[in-house]
Amino acid sequence: MKTKIIAEIASSHNGDLELAKAMIKAAAEAGVDYVKFQSWQAKNVKDNDPDKARYKKLELSDLAHRELINECKKYGVKFLTSIFDRGRIPFLKGLGLDTIKIPSTYCKSEEMLKECGKNFKTVIVSTGMSHPEEVELATKVLKGHDYALLHCVSIYPLPKNKVNLKRMIWLQSLAPKWGLSDHYQGSEASKIAIAMGADFIEKHFTLSRHLPQAFHKTSDDKKAKPITTHLIADEPGVFKEICDWRDLVAEMMGDGNRGMFKEELSVRKKYTNRLGN
Repeated sequence: MKTKIIAEIASSHNGDLELAKAMIKAAAEAGVDYVKFQSWQAKNVKDNDPDKARYKKLELSDLAHRELINECKKYGVKFLTSIFDRGRIPFLKGLGLDTIKIPSTYCKSEEMLKECGKNFKTVIVSTGMSHPEEVELATKVLKGHDYALLHCVSIYPLPKNKVNLKRMIWLQSLAPKWGLSDHYQGSEASKIAIAMGADFIEKHFTLSRHLPQAFHKTSDDKKAKPITTHLIADEPGVFKEICDWRDLVAEMMGDGNRGMFKEELSVRKKYTNRLGN
């Protein structure tokens, strides 16, 4: 099975549906399987939260969800979204979604895991910011369901010495499906994960890393330079490279047939006993 590639638009649409639709088109042309958004509700954000206005501006309305789903259908990609509160489950299920994404912040939420497992065919869980025992608990909660665990390091930007792809070997031993939520800039980490056999690759997507958007802090240090979600994302060319690599790996891995190809049988016949017996 080919690795499924998820272009995570998240909130990089800037609250502009036309920009979101342009991003869907570009992601589809790059060859991705899913385009992912985020389904939070600003009303759940505390009034004293300094980012409340940003959440309100970037929140996707019910109508926007339906428009974006139709846009995904238009370009032959699947719509996917991250869920941030259990109250949103009935609405998202009602849209006909069979797959849901649980972000790293909810990997440790038994209630969220249970309810998503009951209401969606496939549950994809990122494991960033999670202790090993929390990840293991998530697998117990989701046992019997179709689910995937994604290796994720929640550092932005992510340096290469902290990508830690070997952690996926542990996730592979825990879950029926596994993969990478890639926060490393460029295609390299995703390519290695695909070669390792990942079922899913998720990666932040943008039309241009120079687009403006609401700021996110890079650390708790007040002096740290803020970055936009576009700066931690990759452009369509990188996704095209990853998708082409995915296709190449799938072709070269083959089906595992233990026999010989007819061309090899012909060579065998030609050279067997040619130099003696």
